[in-house]
Amino acid sequence: MLTPSAIKSSGTARVVPELFIAKSALVEVVLAIHKPSMKVVHVTPTYFDEASIVGGGERYPTELATQMAKVVETTLVSFSSERRSHRQGNLTIDYYPVHKFLRGIRGNPLAFRYLMSVLKADIVHIHCLYTLVSDMACLAGYGTGKRVFITDHGGGGDVVLNSKLPVFSCYRNAIAQSEFAITELPESLQKKAVLIKGGINRDRFYPDPALPKENKILYVGRLLPHKGVNYLIEGFRLLNRPDYKLVILGKTYSDRFYSDIQALAEGLPVEFVHDADDRRLLHEYRTAKVTVLPSVLTTCYGEEATAPELMGFTLLESQACGTPVICTDAAAMHEFVEHGHTGMIVAQNSGAAIASALKHIIDLPPAVYAQWQARCQEWVKPLSWPNVVQQHLDLYQEKYNFQLGKQKPK
Repeated sequence: MLTPSAIKSSGTARVVPELFIAKSALVEVVLAIHKPSMKVVHVTPTYFDEASIVGGGERYPTELATQMAKVVETTLVSFSSERRSHRQGNLTIDYYPVHKFLRGIRGNPLAFRYLMSVLKADIVHIHCLYTLVSDMACLAGYGTGKRVFITDHGGGGDVVLNSKLPVFSCYRNAIAQSEFAITELPESLQKKAVLIKGGINRDRFYPDPALPKENKILYVGRLLPHKGVNYLIEGFRLLNRPDYKLVILGKTYSDRFYSDIQALAEGLPVEFVHDADDRRLLHEYRTAKVTVLPSVLTTCYGEEATAPELMGFTLLESQACGTPVICTDAAAMHEFVEHGHTGMIVAQNSGAAIASALKHIIDLPPAVYAQWQARCQEWVKPLSWPNVVQQHLDLYQEKYNFQLGKQKPK
């Protein structure tokens, strides 16, 4: 047996580091053997950045690809004014130049060079059903023997190939992030839809016991009519709790709507925050008493929402931070809240309904509120990104017989 003194006296010390290096190399080889061998490309017509579009439909593919890159070789493909490529951690991000936006719609770019990335992949996962680049990626992938999947996040345009060609038949599966999202798919894709809910980055969103709860109600999201912030302000006024304040955190995308909600908030302790960084966002989640997502299917202007909530990142982030939530019954949001345990689900387009739910949560006895907080954190655990990524990889590799329209058993 080699003791430290024997190593020092015998000169074996020069060999020991080499033994450790050899052991580390062996571990890497073993890990590589067990690591799924595939190349995955995610294609999204828009991406989560100020230079493109900032929304859940852009954020989902970005986060999924980022988390997936920790496990398999992954590339995120999107579109910009010029050809760019860079690494973000383990993820390769390729931007390809846009020739034009069809009918002027930013969510429906015309491009061709990105197909090179598609041809290099084993798995092609497309994000957005109704765009020309999605259709071309699907046909190119299918025609060269790739496994092609689709997750739709809404949006897109009407200049597409799928209106004339059987593009949808080329998708192996549609992967839906909620049961509601399945109902929004064309019937032919509903028949081969697989439900994979989530995800949430629990390494980033978690409670901080050192931060006490404040008398604060929080909204996080874009300021657009279909987000229903006007009903939240109405509910806050009806609540009539001057000891509480409402923090509305998000960028303005409609001057008309922003002007209207500012008028509604006049005389109330309402703070609008348009430039919050990640640190501020986390602080608000952790210190708020409750977070509200009041989205609607029909706006206060009588317009139908063109991009309904297919999941609701805000709900998952807040609950992961141990903060209960309130959401409306619009679209998929109710699927991500355990009513009466992690939050409340209320009727949409109703300030009175929001006020009632706010009062219920604010008036919870401290011990009961603490139970809600604990349940929030448990509720989101199955929706964490590692679980979501593994379910995708299992489907890509056909390791499980998924029930169509059902989530893979844990």
